[in-house]
Amino acid sequence: MIYTSYYAGKILGEAVSISLYPPKGWTGKHLPLFAPTPELLHWWKGSAKDAATQQEYKRQFYEILQSRQQLIQLWVNRHKDNPQDITLCCYEKPTDFCHRHQVGEEVVQNYLPELWGGEVGLSADVHINKGNGFTDTPGITSTSSKQYHNSSVTPKQLTPIDSTYPATVQSVLAKCYDAGVPVVCLRLACGYYRVSLHGEDLGDWSELGVLGVLSLLQQEFYRGRLVESG
Repeated sequence: MIYTSYYAGKILGEAVSISLYPPKGWTGKHLPLFAPTPELLHWWKGSAKDAATQQEYKRQFYEILQSRQQLIQLWVNRHKDNPQDITLCCYEKPTDFCHRHQVGEEVVQNYLPELWGGEVGLSADVHINKGNGFTDTPGITSTSSKQYHNSSVTPKQLTPIDSTYPATVQSVLAKCYDAGVPVVCLRLACGYYRVSLHGEDLGDWSELGVLGVLSLLQQEFYRGRLVESG
């Protein structure tokens, strides 16, 4: 089952952080795929945090999730193939406004309804407060979050690109390497491309699909959290 909760609350199964910056000393998994962008978090912290700004936050976060659909589908497929108990964690208490509730509604309930376990410790008749809470912590910096993503690959190292790949694929791979993203992209006999990052299988993609996935991995949001700084 897939649950949501807050760091200080009850955790069922494996704890997975989906806040932009995990708590100091966090040793569990960090899944930035479901975190807000730094820009959205900064905007929220300076907002009135009233009903109107909450709706605007949800609108912007919805667009962010839509822009990550290819990677989200990979995550969904993994859990369909190998369902496990996990709890997606952030900072806010169960009844406070938090982006994890939106992740639960728009991702887990939409794509994995049979695995949705709900908010841990929140009974069905308790209303989630839309007027309180924050969507991350102000005390953690982007530098501190990088300690949770170790890699033996040095960013921006020279990585050979297969010259037989289409020019568009070569170009987007070069941009990944220039950005310090040590992605591995192997062309299969069927013509599809097998993509992995830090040993994590990101699936097999057509030429059009691999361009989309590699483009997503170039974004600063992923660069700062998927790649260990030198």
